[in-house]
Amino acid sequence: MRKFPTHRSGPQRGVTLIEVLVSVLIMSFGILGVVALQARAIQFSLDADDRNRAALFADDLAAQMRLARSTTLPPAQLTAFEQRVQGIDPVTLQPNGLGLPTAEVDVTAGATPNVATITITWRHPAAPPSQDSSRLVTDVVLTAEEM
Repeated sequence: MRKFPTHRSGPQRGVTLIEVLVSVLIMSFGILGVVALQARAIQFSLDADDRNRAALFADDLAAQMRLARSTTLPPAQLTAFEQRVQGIDPVTLQPNGLGLPTAEVDVTAGATPNVATITITWRHPAAPPSQDSSRLVTDVVLTAEEM
């Protein structure tokens, strides 16, 4: 009768354990990569939402200019608009969560009376301090029919 060895020879001991540890390590790096990717996707989603909101506000200001038939709006109207962009309720003067809380609006007259540049600058409240401010710049050109 032939005997089979009950244990492996010396150099083969622990190889399976090392393989398992290496595979756990590789899997851990993969999971960390997926978590980091998800965090960046959330950050990009928030940035896209803010940019969309800023574009809608700029479009609204351009519509106000078209209704006024002028690219120069009264300071009170611009102040009220900036408060709206910042998400401040006009009656209670309290934040309502509908705007860009740190936004600044700048309207610059162009070379001709029918041209203006609207600049909205903001930082998302959840953005890290090292991140630069975001900015949306759009030009408004009133045609002869709109003036």
